[in-house]
Amino acid sequence: MTWLKRGFLAFTLISCLPAATTGAAPAPPSAADAATLPATPAPLPASVANPVASTSDQISGRAPDTELPATQTPPQPHSVPVPVPVPVPENYRLSGTLGPYPIGATFSVLPDQTLAGAHYFYVKTLVDIPLSGQFSGAQAVLTEPGGGRFTLHFETNDKNARVPLSFYTSTALTGTWTDGKKTYPVTLNLDSSDHLSPGALYEDVTNALPAAFEAMVQGFLRSVLSGNKAQTAKFVSWPLTVNITPRLIIKNPAALSASWSRIFTPCTLTRIRQAVPHEMFVHHEQAMVSNGTVWFSAHGASTINGESCPASAKKG
Repeated sequence: MTWLKRGFLAFTLISCLPAATTGAAPAPPSAADAATLPATPAPLPASVANPVASTSDQISGRAPDTELPATQTPPQPHSVPVPVPVPVPENYRLSGTLGPYPIGATFSVLPDQTLAGAHYFYVKTLVDIPLSGQFSGAQAVLTEPGGGRFTLHFETNDKNARVPLSFYTSTALTGTWTDGKKTYPVTLNLDSSDHLSPGALYEDVTNALPAAFEAMVQGFLRSVLSGNKAQTAKFVSWPLTVNITPRLIIKNPAALSASWSRIFTPCTLTRIRQAVPHEMFVHHEQAMVSNGTVWFSAHGASTINGESCPASAKKG
């Protein structure tokens, strides 16, 4: 009977277990069971998991034991574009005559001798008239909006000058001007050159616009030629230096009036009548007219280089 009891007990225990289903997922562990399970181990660092990975691989983030494709190149730093210098034209200032009329002119020439711009003006009006055209060798044909046409060529007194002549090797331009009805001879002598832009003609002298500064100079010249002493004094930068013999330092309008005839001799007045108060030459922060007869600072006439007349000229 003993064996019969043991078998009955075994059967009873087996019948109390839950039935297993083939292919079913195992039930998740209970909270109590989960507490007793070992924690899932954390992944090992790449350097430990793959000890053959190089330091450079770890720094670059590249998979170990891999190479860049043959067609792939490492990134290059961005290049900074180098600005291309813009050629600055040289301005050639000329003066001369068109038939019986005194004129002035400016030719702006690039380093390759291309004409970047040009104009001329009559001394009587001082109004710029634009010109268009180009030089071909030592010759030039330039036209103006009103239909006038200049035909010019370079000239020089230097027999050894390199040909064809250019602005660099010549001293004058000569030729003709015509409007189809009348024709005049033209002579233009080279006076000076510079690299100034039109709005910066007098930037070394004044902050005023070129037109305003030239208007002040013109006011002085008109007042002197009309003999208006009080008006002339308004266009003077005191003290006024007068280079005659003996030298004068004029400190106020009264002194200017008292010395008027000594300063403005007939010969000095003749030179002042020839003044061209437009696109004037600048030197040492002052502008001049009539080849230095009068120099102007920002506030007016500062120096007069007087000229004594011979006795015959005084009588005439």
